[in-house]
Amino acid sequence: MAVAVASLADLAARLEKKIGNAASTSAISTRLILRTGVNLRQPRPEQANDPAVVEKVRVALADMGYVL
Repeated sequence: MAVAVASLADLAARLEKKIGNAASTSAISTRLILRTGVNLRQPRPEQANDPAVVEKVRVALADMGYVL
């Protein structure tokens, strides 16, 4: 059973832990901006804890092969 992700900061931390490489995380973040309009590294305050935005980013990451 997957643990719910509460914020974009939580997603970013999980991604960095899974990848283990800040340069790769940066490239993935750029792809996310293009796909979702969300900057995972510096999210807008109104996006940071919005469940719909968090889910949109989680799904986009899963589509790119990063199931968190």
